[in-house]
Amino acid sequence: MKISLLVYCCFMCFSISAEQVAKTMLAKHNVVATKGEKLRTLKRKSSIFNNDSIATGKLARAQFRFSEGTILTLGADTQFLVSEFNHGHSQKDPSASFEFVAGAFRVVTGEITKVARPNFKIKTPLGSIGIRGTDFWGGNLYDNESIEVILLDSEHPITIENQFGKVIITEPGTGSTLRIGKAPSKPEKWSNQKLQDAVKTIQ
Repeated sequence: MKISLLVYCCFMCFSISAEQVAKTMLAKHNVVATKGEKLRTLKRKSSIFNNDSIATGKLARAQFRFSEGTILTLGADTQFLVSEFNHGHSQKDPSASFEFVAGAFRVVTGEITKVARPNFKIKTPLGSIGIRGTDFWGGNLYDNESIEVILLDSEHPITIENQFGKVIITEPGTGSTLRIGKAPSKPEKWSNQKLQDAVKTIQ
């Protein structure tokens, strides 16, 4: 009985990992996904799976649509891991866990955050971002030593935190900066120029 249960659990974990969670909408220039030792060159309609590490090259752009409508856009020279995206599996509540390593990205969430307590997080080297039905941008805007995050449009806040502190952004057009060894900066309104600089990284 114990062996059968173990086999069943392993099968379910493999099935979820092997299931397509997103589809590529745009892959301009060099865009690849790596899972284990297998590397795939992505093009339009290519599948994305849990545990896929996505990388874009110089001048590249990529966009992905997840199963429930979430849109992920990546700029050039970006590394982004789809750790787990679960929507609609009966054995687990809806959840999403991503990891941003470097570059620039934008997320517009879909149905997965339209629950009472959405479990949607993006880890970064300097802290994490908790999301509740949001359109926001994040990335290395002016240097590789800091990560900027701005709320673009939402009725819900985003939470940015690390071991040094936490901030909550509620107003669109407002952002925070993560730096090594420091708490997220106090939210402040971005200038039009800074916003335009951010948008250029994913256009």
